[in-house]
Amino acid sequence: MTEFAIPQIVRRKSTGEFLITQKRYGATEHYPAGYRCSPLNSHSTMGYPDDDLESAPPRKSGVFDYEIDIVPRASGLLDWEHVEPARLDHTLSNVAACAGWVAMPGIGWVTKPGSNRKSWARIFLHTAQNGGYTGQAHAIVYESGPYEYPKRLREAVIQAAVEATHKRNASRGNLAAAVLEMEATKCHEKECALPSAWLLSICKHEVIDSSTPSGRMRGWHPAHCSKCGINLSVDSSD
Repeated sequence: MTEFAIPQIVRRKSTGEFLITQKRYGATEHYPAGYRCSPLNSHSTMGYPDDDLESAPPRKSGVFDYEIDIVPRASGLLDWEHVEPARLDHTLSNVAACAGWVAMPGIGWVTKPGSNRKSWARIFLHTAQNGGYTGQAHAIVYESGPYEYPKRLREAVIQAAVEATHKRNASRGNLAAAVLEMEATKCHEKECALPSAWLLSICKHEVIDSSTPSGRMRGWHPAHCSKCGINLSVDSSD
């Protein structure tokens, strides 16, 4: 019998589907021991006997799979390996005006350092120039405090960032300036709590740049991460 950590991604032998272990249970008079497991995108659980579960294959070097690597973390079923605080104005500027950030649909979850509570968040995934996900993301986390942040204003700021990511012709405005202006108002000091911003990552990439002088002159910068192997090459040529 193989023992699994909780939570851990495993594979069901009979169907090949991937699951996440949530709780261990012992054998009874009528049923063998096993694990209660959830799908990769849901908190619902079912019981599976030990003999029907096996370890998931290791992740392929240089690839972060959306369904297996990204979705379980964004759904709060697995923790992100690294969660670091970020400036809210810089985060909003990145997701609204920079290429390479894709908004995940719906609400995600983030466990902040030092907390055992999962917080609601909008999550924006970072993509590599050659396609695929880098395993990094921005998160804008809903906050609460002694006074509630005006709901319609908070949602308007976050929705503007989402629309700017998907609707390239939409007026983006200066979200960073708007946030700084709100922070400076008496309303913020007395009546509201702004969302917080966080940088999420599965791997803290260590970039190996294999470019050459002639290649750099043409804007070609081949690179990869020494730890996870992902392709981080950039072609800035016209």
